[in-house]
Amino acid sequence: MLTLPARLGPLEAPTPPAGGDRRAEDRFLRLAFWHHSRTFSLATRLLPPRERLPVATLYLYCRTVDTVADARSREVGIEAARDELERMHGRLDATLAGRPPADGPNELLWRRLAEVHARYRLLPHALHQLLDGARWDLDGRPVTTRDDLLAYSDLVAGSVGAMMLPFLVRDRADIERLEAPARALGNAMQITNILRDVGEDARDLGRVYLPADALAEAGLDAAALAADDAPRAWTPYARERYAALIEGLMADAEALYTEADAAVASLRAAARPGVRAAARMYREILNEVRAAGYDNLGRRAVVPTRTKLARTLAADGYARRRASLAPPALRQVAG
Repeated sequence: MLTLPARLGPLEAPTPPAGGDRRAEDRFLRLAFWHHSRTFSLATRLLPPRERLPVATLYLYCRTVDTVADARSREVGIEAARDELERMHGRLDATLAGRPPADGPNELLWRRLAEVHARYRLLPHALHQLLDGARWDLDGRPVTTRDDLLAYSDLVAGSVGAMMLPFLVRDRADIERLEAPARALGNAMQITNILRDVGEDARDLGRVYLPADALAEAGLDAAALAADDAPRAWTPYARERYAALIEGLMADAEALYTEADAAVASLRAAARPGVRAAARMYREILNEVRAAGYDNLGRRAVVPTRTKLARTLAADGYARRRASLAPPALRQVAG
């Protein structure tokens, strides 16, 4: 039976406790995980109990890096955010060496991350790659091609798939051969997130992760995605071409999900249900984008919790629902 944390409202992000109370810190880590990632945190409820808090700690690291690239860049400016990111490289190295910084607002993160690393031997290159991905955003590097999209996704999410491996493998020696499929799953989830959040990213962050060359082929550009009346004001041809572009990227994500799924059997038996659940829950977002008529500009595709459980844990009905949602002209693209 899944037991879920108390539900938090959208403005009720938990704050780190003061005073070093271990139980209060544990509760903060769990609630922060649930508040910021309902899907991933729900899936990790299927992992063995001893791994859940370490995974929540790792997620806090990922969230903290993401905050520098997004919220902090707006609060303090791009240059100051870049400086914060550079300092994080040094703080991460100190943490992995067993000397977590004892000052600053992220003291709890570094202390707990040091504990997790001492126990599981995390992959330093993957942790640093996430910082490189944040730098991509702060530098405003464009996503011009699908290769750019995959390179960016690998930095910000393929790295997370690699980070997770020490919690999931049967033997440490398995990590090297399983890193590629683990990254494939992270990349698939990142492309899924991008396809869900196109409108939000364009309007709120001024970022477009859809390949610029593919947009140009559809007769669209970044300004068209950020417009308040998109996609209603577009011509039928532009809407059709945009749907085909999105469906093509969905096919890329689906191929990555398939690559990752083939390796799940090589994980520890106790870890397999959580990994499969996470993949299926995220993948179902693609069908929600289809159900919205490929409008990922004016709305955000959300899979309700009950739907996640019904469609991902009881049975995998993804392909059947995809076939019913994709217009006939796009079904060949969908495969």
